[in-house]
Amino acid sequence: MGFKRPRRRIDQRSCILLACRYKEGFARGEWTTQADASRVLGVSQAELSMALRWNSLPVELLAMFAEAVEIRAHTVRVIRDAIARDGLETVRERLRQHVAASRKLPAKTVLAIVKGRISEASKALRAPGMEEKKRATLPRDLPMYILNRYRLGIINGEWTSYSGCCRALGISRRNISDAVAIGQLPDGVRCLFKEADLTFSVGRKLLAIERIVGTKTLQARAHNISYLAREHTAEHVLRELNTDDPWPEKFSRIRIKKGRGVGRLIIECDHADRLFLYRREMESALNKVVNKLAMSPSQEKIMRTTADPYMEELRQLLDRNR
Repeated sequence: MGFKRPRRRIDQRSCILLACRYKEGFARGEWTTQADASRVLGVSQAELSMALRWNSLPVELLAMFAEAVEIRAHTVRVIRDAIARDGLETVRERLRQHVAASRKLPAKTVLAIVKGRISEASKALRAPGMEEKKRATLPRDLPMYILNRYRLGIINGEWTSYSGCCRALGISRRNISDAVAIGQLPDGVRCLFKEADLTFSVGRKLLAIERIVGTKTLQARAHNISYLAREHTAEHVLRELNTDDPWPEKFSRIRIKKGRGVGRLIIECDHADRLFLYRREMESALNKVVNKLAMSPSQEKIMRTTADPYMEELRQLLDRNR
């Protein structure tokens, strides 16, 4: 049976405490190497070595921690890896808006910011009460409400994970995870839907489409139909985003002719199945024409001028020259 180290209190793993104890023991001659110190202190040599590097981190980063004793070897390792991978300036850019807000954050939240995983959490720091007001206007079963509440809890230190938020709010972990994923969809895609229409059902369908076609293709399709999104239902917009049939650049041979009976017109065109989706717009346009004719004192004159705006002037000119 191997040697089992005694369990240590959480604060005994703090980098600050380990560094202080190491320096004091070294000064008293209790050890002369990190290997000897790690055996006496009951920590691994790698953990002690990393703990001694905590004060090499940027000062503005250290000032963000709510409790300095929360800085452990794992914390230092993650931060150093992020700086080595992304560069010091990139990490400082991620920290800048949070440092300006002068908010003290839990260690897990600081690590998430350093790694760039909750960059949008800065929205909750812009103005006190803004997020509360925004959440109050959204129904509690919408993903954007849950997303805003989750971010606010992260900033306020109420929780640091989906599981913590799940226990605190009594919401399923899947809903929290999906709400975060829906919130990470491109803005150009989410803005196609009204806030009340962006439900979990719609959001999960959007995520499924994104997985199939990719983010760039989804953004391109959203851009192409952005002008009509507000006039159609969420299901219609989803159908347009999910179609593999490219939108035709132009519609040819559009003709309107009289059908059988006195109350029937027929519209002939290419891509009739696509145009049929926009029958309401065409009906609205035809109603405007009908209303214009009905309000005119002389339908025959309007028919002539509508067909050719120069015909009436030409006839008057011919009459004068006779």
